[in-house]
Amino acid sequence: MLLSLFAALPMVVCAVITVELALELLRDSDRPRRCLLVWAATATVLYACHYIFFHHVHWLLPWSNTVYVACNLAVYPLYLIYISELADTQPLSSKPWAVASLLSPAIAGGVASGIAYIMMSPGETANFISTYLYEESHSDLSGVAKAQAVIHNISRVLFSLEVVGVLVLCIRKVRSYNQKLDLLYADTERRSLNWVNIILILLIITSLFSLIANRIGRHWFEGSLWLALPSLAFTSVLFTIGWLGLHKRLPAKAILQKIDIKELENTAAPLETIDTIETIDPIDTIDAIDPIETIAPIAPIPSSPLVEEKLPLFTKAVKLIEGKKLFLQYDLRLDDVAGMLGTNRTYLIYALNEGNGMSFREYVNRLRITYAKQLMAENPELSKSQIATMCGYNTPSSFYRNWKKYEEP
Repeated sequence: MLLSLFAALPMVVCAVITVELALELLRDSDRPRRCLLVWAATATVLYACHYIFFHHVHWLLPWSNTVYVACNLAVYPLYLIYISELADTQPLSSKPWAVASLLSPAIAGGVASGIAYIMMSPGETANFISTYLYEESHSDLSGVAKAQAVIHNISRVLFSLEVVGVLVLCIRKVRSYNQKLDLLYADTERRSLNWVNIILILLIITSLFSLIANRIGRHWFEGSLWLALPSLAFTSVLFTIGWLGLHKRLPAKAILQKIDIKELENTAAPLETIDTIETIDPIDTIDAIDPIETIAPIAPIPSSPLVEEKLPLFTKAVKLIEGKKLFLQYDLRLDDVAGMLGTNRTYLIYALNEGNGMSFREYVNRLRITYAKQLMAENPELSKSQIATMCGYNTPSSFYRNWKKYEEP
């Protein structure tokens, strides 16, 4: 009874997630959840094949094992496509050649295994199932059955490579997305993909189980309560992925278009380019604005004429943000500041990086925390919640996170 429960648990959870995603997409269709639906449906079929294996439904095994080989090689690439849909401005799903490349091992493995089963005689098939699938032995295999075992072994190696590669790429994509947010928004909590990091951590742990289980083979868990370990691990991650995919707000990526993280990190804005920027200043008095005297500047503007000459956009940006106290505005965006300065966000990103070495988010939040410290000193009767609101934070939790990160002892 317990073995049957553990064998069925991941399949049932995946099936429920698939149905819920399908119902949600009927109400409100979006591409990330469509990609997640494909992943969940594939995982459901994969664990159905596991269920058939552990229940010794031998007459179905040639077909279910063929599907298993294909689905096993497809689940991780499909999950990468889902993460790309969340994090990339040009997701993999919009590139047919990329999708075909990612899924080619699954297609090739499934087709090769299916052809091998068709070419095997009933006796060879029965021998392959009893000898290889349930005992992991090659000793009595010959001909097409031996070729089938080679196909399965190659598939297991490819699966191990996919697990490592997909995890690395997912982590990079989420990190790149959050870095872009730091460049463009002062408040990133509602837009960040930090919730995906929870999934990635669980996925790393589960991937270790996958690699171990893949290495020792399914036959080792057959008829043993050790099956509970991978079953519960996979079920937990599957449930978490499905729940977060259904309930977490999906990011709006349009504003991240044409932001190249590597370029912004590794290349300084050419000084001659900054020199020749023609800013259309909607604020007539911007040059007359003095920085707030009562707040110690986070990155004081050097008074050197050379700096004034070489970084005029940075000088104007600081005067505007600090002089007009724009940093107290909730959800301040770099695009808003760029519009007030009559320039584009690429030049402004370069100017801030060249002038103080900070992202827009860090610069604004350091100003907010400095202002909060001043408010606390001058108005001890104010609550932390009131101070958070006065400093531009929507929630006290956002204020506490930034206080912990930027408050200097």
